[in-house]
Amino acid sequence: MEIKLEGRQVELGEELCERIRNRMTSLDQRFGPITHARLSVERSVRKIEQRAKVTAVVHISGTTVTVTKENPTVVAAVNEALETLSLELAEHVEKTKKSHRD
Repeated sequence: MEIKLEGRQVELGEELCERIRNRMTSLDQRFGPITHARLSVERSVRKIEQRAKVTAVVHISGTTVTVTKENPTVVAAVNEALETLSLELAEHVEKTKKSHRD
C-alpha cells in the first residue's frame, strides 16, 4: 500500500505521521487491500478562528472512498477523518459481500 501524507500550512510531525501510517495499515489489514491512500491536512485561519481540514482519499478494490473532516485542531480532525474512513470502508465491504451473496 502506498501512503502519501501532505501538510498545507501545517507541519506534520513524525509522531502524527507514524500514527496515521499505523492506522492506515490497520485499515488495510481489516478491509484491504488498499492500493493507494492520500491524506491531506490543511490549516486555515478565518478571522480569529483556526480550523484544520483533513481529506482522506483511499483506493480499494475498484472504488475510491473520500472523507473530509474539519475541526479546530489537527489531531482531532485527523482522528475524525480516520474514524469516518473506517466506517465507510466497513460499509463498502459489507455492500460488496452482500452483492456477492445475491
